Amino acid sequence: MAQVNNATGVFATLGYNFTDPNNDVLELSEDVKEHLNSTPAIIDTWQAQDIANNSVNGYFQNPVANSTQIIFNSANSIIILTANVDNMNTVVYPAAVTLSSTANSFIQHTNRLSGLTPFEGQDLVNPYYEMAINYGKQVLYITNQTDNITNSSPILGSFTSILVNPQIRDYSNTVNSYITLIANSITANTSNLSNAQITQITSDLSNTNVFLTSRQANDVTFYGNIQTTINKYNTTRQFTSMGETQTYLLENFIGSPKLISRINPS
Repeated sequence: MAQVNNATGVFATLGYNFTDPNNDVLELSEDVKEHLNSTPAIIDTWQAQDIANNSVNGYFQNPVANSTQIIFNSANSIIILTANVDNMNTVVYPAAVTLSSTANSFIQHTNRLSGLTPFEGQDLVNPYYEMAINYGKQVLYITNQTDNITNSSPILGSFTSILVNPQIRDYSNTVNSYITLIANSITANTSNLSNAQITQITSDLSNTNVFLTSRQANDVTFYGNIQTTINKYNTTRQFTSMGETQTYLLENFIGSPKLISRINPS
């Protein structure tokens, strides 16, 4: 019997309370029981226990959330510090504003990739965990046969933003370190930091912004590309494994010369 050990309790969650006064709930036939008993298990013990205990959540985490949140918080602190500082409000301040917006967008993006924000509605632009995994697996099969791809890049190409936490952590440490430096430098709406120091701060904020922006943009672009590839594959797949009548119809009536040359090469 394909019964999972130590996994009772799922049936109880269904709320079945019918006493069957007319004996209409029949025992399954021996053939059906044999079929069920020969069916491989479709559920693991932990799955059954989580279902029975109504504990089907908390499976995902965002590995870059903490580092990105530090960048976001640090950028906002720098915004407050430099908004009215004469020699920083035209260089450091706008760089911090841009970085704050980018970090916020990056957290939302990586929450989608991490499964924390599930796919809902018709968002066909941004990659979500389940959708990107499914598309990636399909493209892996295709590119393995077309290009002999034997690594996980077709799947992970939409997930690069969650693969770079060490780099994001380095950026977060750098950006965060500037809060105290800037705060201690300000007197009467002016910072005593040198032009070189202010330039370096601005550059580091901008570089952090570029890194986060480029990773998110890459994920979105790759995700769009694998969707397009699958759509093109599905367009061509309709002309494979055709029956005799469909082939006759295409070859003699509605198939273009291009299609006929593809399905019936000389």
